[in-house]
Amino acid sequence: MSLINKMLQDLDRRQALGASADSGVARPAPTNPRHREWFWRIVTVLLIVGVGWVLWTAYQLLPRPLVTNLAFMAADEARSRAQPVAIRIEVPVNPPPAAPAAEPVVVEPPRPATPPAAEPLKLAQEIETPVRESAVKPAAKAQRLRPRPAAASVPPTKATLDKRERSRTPTETAETHFRRAAVFLNHGRVAEAEGQLAAALKADPAHGAARQAYVALLLEQQRVDAALRQLQAALAIDAAQPTFAMPLARIHAGQRDYRTALEVLERAGSGEQSPEFQAMRGAILQRLGRDAEAIDAFQAAIRGGPQPGTTWVGLAISLEAAGRKAEAAAAYRKALTAGPLAAEARDYAQARARALE
Repeated sequence: MSLINKMLQDLDRRQALGASADSGVARPAPTNPRHREWFWRIVTVLLIVGVGWVLWTAYQLLPRPLVTNLAFMAADEARSRAQPVAIRIEVPVNPPPAAPAAEPVVVEPPRPATPPAAEPLKLAQEIETPVRESAVKPAAKAQRLRPRPAAASVPPTKATLDKRERSRTPTETAETHFRRAAVFLNHGRVAEAEGQLAAALKADPAHGAARQAYVALLLEQQRVDAALRQLQAALAIDAAQPTFAMPLARIHAGQRDYRTALEVLERAGSGEQSPEFQAMRGAILQRLGRDAEAIDAFQAAIRGGPQPGTTWVGLAISLEAAGRKAEAAAAYRKALTAGPLAAEARDYAQARARALE
């Protein structure tokens, strides 16, 4: 028993020594963290390089066109440069010496394709474009080489057109500026439109449409003095223009210069039958105290067409001033039904109609 116990104790002692030795061997040595960081950095760089190399290789393996766009452009340019040379070669300067040998071809019975070939030949002669040798018979070649009398008339026609383009009349120049001004006005570019209208009147001061548009533009901008000068310039060319006389007389009347306003209308023509012209003339005569003439003017306006209530009120005032009270009362009542009136004018017409009844 003691021997057995001793053997067991020896065995236990050996196992303990082996376990301590194994534990010392299996314990890992401590590693440096910086070494581990550098290791992963190197691995990352290698991966990036590998991926880049794979992508570059795939790009190189992609199919590419054998001919680039630049080559196509160069080919087109070379073809366009070579075209005149080919045309020049196709047209023979002198008749070919072998022309008599082609007579048997002419003797042959005509084919159905012969009549349509005449029109392309005629068109080729007109636009001076040669037809290919294979599409024209020898007889047609001889006809193409004959001198054309119409060719001599081409240079004079071109010279005439050039001369016509160079010598434009002032009216045409003014019309061009006026059309440009209309385009600018449609796009709201007022300053540029004004410049074009001024250029049109400089080219042709008698251009009525440009003058009217310019005056309307100035009045819309409340530039009364500039509009006044434009109207005076128009009437200086021709005083008998009611289209310009009426706005000029209206400007003078607005400045209470009734005599000048009446002179402008009289120079334009006192016999003018326009209802608006006669109504304005009657109003100015009334301001000057010339009621008898004002009555005639208002009545002429009424005969010319339907008039607004203001014209009837003006007629009624002049009739009342002339002592024709019954007619004045009728004119006041007509003013109330002729059309819309301002509140003040309507109240005045109602009051006077009741007072004169």
